[in-house]
Amino acid sequence: MLTRFDKMFNGVSRVSASLRDAAVALLYPNACRVCGGLIESWRDGVACANCWQEIERKRTPENICAKCGAPVEPLPPQVALDQRRCGRCPGLAFDFARACGPYEGALRESVLSLKLRPHIAPRLRQMLRQTFAALPEADTIESIIPVPLHPTRLAERGFNQAEVIARELASGAGLRVDRAGLVRVKKTERHRAGMGARERARSLDQAFKVRASRLIEGRALLVVDDVMTTGSTAHEIAETLLRANARSVYLLTLARASHEFGQ
Repeated sequence: MLTRFDKMFNGVSRVSASLRDAAVALLYPNACRVCGGLIESWRDGVACANCWQEIERKRTPENICAKCGAPVEPLPPQVALDQRRCGRCPGLAFDFARACGPYEGALRESVLSLKLRPHIAPRLRQMLRQTFAALPEADTIESIIPVPLHPTRLAERGFNQAEVIARELASGAGLRVDRAGLVRVKKTERHRAGMGARERARSLDQAFKVRASRLIEGRALLVVDDVMTTGSTAHEIAETLLRANARSVYLLTLARASHEFGQ
């Protein structure tokens, strides 16, 4: 039951948020990077509320592949959710993958912004935590592993965006972020748009190495990254972790490439 103080504090918080949003819209107006409209709330980050609503409408398809999360054709209700398969992902080593939504619109611009500045807007943070809570095996996960950058690329960028995502998720889920168990030992070519799955897979061959097996053995691990395209990176990481006797490997990303999201 809320106390008088709690009610007063919540009221003050709402007023403070309203004043802050008014200041954002009036004194520091920013254009939405998707449609060019006005961003009226600080919690929306680089996109406006209307563009975020468009993502909300697309982010949870009713029928998805139980393994990779890709939308599948509607199936008879007697087909259990955990039996639905797209038919394109049986060779991928991870147990399952999920994304907050398609790599387009507000999500795409937020991912691109994250590569430049280590900040996740409250709107996206909430979406990330909701997606985590809906994972089939969320209660079994023991630690979160951000997809590692090669040291050279980390020095160039100054931070690892996957680690930013991992920290945000861990703070809400009460899990630890494991930065030491897995490292990238091969500086792979930047994946270009249009690269096929085989070309991506070849570039990632033996790109990762388990450095601390005690953090991997027997554990259910959640690998996090910004975008899933073909699943090649997640597959290579999952194979590496499973060879080190991980119990299971799951994947969660902010976005999934639209052509892989059934569009």
